[in-house]
Amino acid sequence: MDTQIQLYTSLFHNNPDAVFMFDMQGRFTGVNAAGEALIGFTSQELLRMQIWEVLASTEGLDSKKQQQILSAGIRKNKHYQLLHKNGQVVDIIASSFPIFQNGEIISRYTIAKNITQQKKMEEALHQIQENFRLISENIMDLIFIVNVDGMITYASPSVQAVTGLTIDQVINQHFSILIHPEQVSSAKSDFAQMLKQKITLDAEYHYLHPDGRMLLFDVKGTPDVCSNGHILSTVFVARDITERRQSEELLRYSDKLSVLGELAAGIAHEIRNPLTALKGFIQLMEGDKLANQQYLQIMRSEIDRITSITSELLIMAKPQALRFAPNGLLPLLSSVIKLLEPQALLKNVSILTDFPQVTSLILCEEYQIKQVFINIIKNGMEAMPLGGNLTIKVVERTSDVIIRISDQGQGIPAELLPRLGELFYSTKETGTGLGLMVSSKIIRDHGGTINIASDVGKGTTVSISIPKALKPTVSFND
Repeated sequence: MDTQIQLYTSLFHNNPDAVFMFDMQGRFTGVNAAGEALIGFTSQELLRMQIWEVLASTEGLDSKKQQQILSAGIRKNKHYQLLHKNGQVVDIIASSFPIFQNGEIISRYTIAKNITQQKKMEEALHQIQENFRLISENIMDLIFIVNVDGMITYASPSVQAVTGLTIDQVINQHFSILIHPEQVSSAKSDFAQMLKQKITLDAEYHYLHPDGRMLLFDVKGTPDVCSNGHILSTVFVARDITERRQSEELLRYSDKLSVLGELAAGIAHEIRNPLTALKGFIQLMEGDKLANQQYLQIMRSEIDRITSITSELLIMAKPQALRFAPNGLLPLLSSVIKLLEPQALLKNVSILTDFPQVTSLILCEEYQIKQVFINIIKNGMEAMPLGGNLTIKVVERTSDVIIRISDQGQGIPAELLPRLGELFYSTKETGTGLGLMVSSKIIRDHGGTINIASDVGKGTTVSISIPKALKPTVSFND
């Protein structure tokens, strides 16, 4: 018996965890050195106290509840918070079980493990997770975790608002689902290079939104490299820079227009006066029977061409008071088609129309919009020197009207499309590029857009969007 008592005493005092004993009134009847260190009270102090006095919170612990806790006949593992003598709160996991004598519970034996640091680490981890959740749910940047096989294992909630795809449609899919098909091969190569060299990836990729919009993303990828040099996964952050890039393009376009305006004003001024004199002398020579009429015809043609270029330059250079007013789109188109039909017949071009019965009014400057239609339709006819069909289709949408003008010419190579509309760049031998540049400026001034799509060997389609009219207005454009 003495040996058992010594063994028990040794286990009690030398246990690395805190050990407490208390009677059925909750009074401490024993505490080891680890227990004293845990809450800062000496054994002499604790033996004059009850367990309830060192609990950080006793809310709801009335005498009935206290008795229930003390008389529970089963072992318990529970989280408690004790109040240290210095006032700090100590988190513990307590294993408590009853001690019986003659079938009755006479006291309780409790082993407590200090989990304060563990609790703080769990709370810190939870806070980090909560912060990450708040950031990922509210930031419009896309955050992805992609494994080494290229499969998406995590996607931030912003993916649906930006890409139009739900998280379920993205998770466990290859990252190429978010890359334009033409760039998938390049993106896969970039990904493989990042994994091989363990370097960050910085690239721009296009994405075709389900609603038809083409988005541009600035993508940054970082491999998660372990201490052993292996890569477990990669983290990607993608930012939609479509609007920013469009703004930059618009700024560059405005700079070009500014330079062109200064250049055009000077050229137009210097050319117009000599042209007037040349026209006058040609008219005098036309009355001379000895004059070569063929040469005169060539001169008239070239002077008319210079006059046309000068007029287009002046549109770019001269500030104009634009008087916007509601106009019917179909009457405007019909008048332009009627004007150009004789030229179409001479070129063996059939102008086909696909118009709705009625369209909403558009807010426009009538003569400028007509000039755009004339420029685009004439370009389409000139693209078919052997003749063909030129189709004009009108589609009405909620806020704007789309005019699609399609020819059956040879088309334009994809690498040349971005240059269309640049000053003095044209796919025609004698073209200046001013016609499309002027048309683009006019449509921009009207709040619309011009887009050109072309298939080599099949033809070109020019799509013009013009906002619907809300109310008449007058603006000054420079």
